Amino acid sequence: MSVLGELSNDCRFEKIIVIGVGTVATNCAKLIKEKNLDLLFIESRNDNSAFAKNFCEKNRIDYLQLDKEALTNLFLNLDTATLIISVSNRYLFPSSILSKSNITVINYHGALLPKYPGRNAEAWAIFNNDKVAGITWHYVVEVVDAGAIITQKSLELTSKVTSFSLLRAYSKMAFEAFVEIIDQVLLQTVDVIHQNFNERQAIKYSWQKPNDGQLDFNWSSEAISAFLLAMDYGPLQVLGLPYFYFEDEKYEFSKYKIVEELTTLDNGTLALLNNELVIERNNFKFILSELKVVE
Repeated sequence: MSVLGELSNDCRFEKIIVIGVGTVATNCAKLIKEKNLDLLFIESRNDNSAFAKNFCEKNRIDYLQLDKEALTNLFLNLDTATLIISVSNRYLFPSSILSKSNITVINYHGALLPKYPGRNAEAWAIFNNDKVAGITWHYVVEVVDAGAIITQKSLELTSKVTSFSLLRAYSKMAFEAFVEIIDQVLLQTVDVIHQNFNERQAIKYSWQKPNDGQLDFNWSSEAISAFLLAMDYGPLQVLGLPYFYFEDEKYEFSKYKIVEELTTLDNGTLALLNNELVIERNNFKFILSELKVVE
């Protein structure tokens, strides 16, 4: 039994709000619901998801879908001690909300802060050939992803991990970490770790992509592999389709294959045949397929 299950009267918050999308958000909401706390689940209109709405109806959790202005008004009008749990949430909390003494906000971030603040951190970890990556739960302050760290979990990156597969691993890790720390958060007994701002990196925005989405044929085999894996969000296509230039034409491609084998062609050889581009370099063969000429 959790500490809170035994000492529920000691919870420092009268209301809990989960705002966000995805299974991490709904799993967090379900755990809070099991603690018999006053709970509200919110999605912004930009994140409209039948999955979350159906989940809330099934589990008898209050649900709202609000635009940015309505969200701000709701938060500003809160007058009870409230914990807001932000998960894959696009709403940025303004100082007018964060300065309210009755509101505490925590957030799940897909990187080992202070590395990779901002969006799509998993892609940057792969593109930069990081050996270790992970997730962070932290308190929210006005500067994006700069608040005190509640907990972190890490894993080793393999040479085959994609942004999509890393997101899936992160989802499991994030909820496991939430289970471990939520009672401390609710009881306000967290022993936080303050970020070292000397190690903080520039914020990445949603429109930024590794090398602006362009594959460079001058890269090493390791760099080409890292780029392809970083751009690969599977069906989500978070960063859109990657592209390259070949003989003065711009091509987008939606599929690729990385094969490690002894090459028969000279390193750096390119071959375009049957709507596929083959790159052979350093005992790696990269096959880019489903090509489309971009005007």
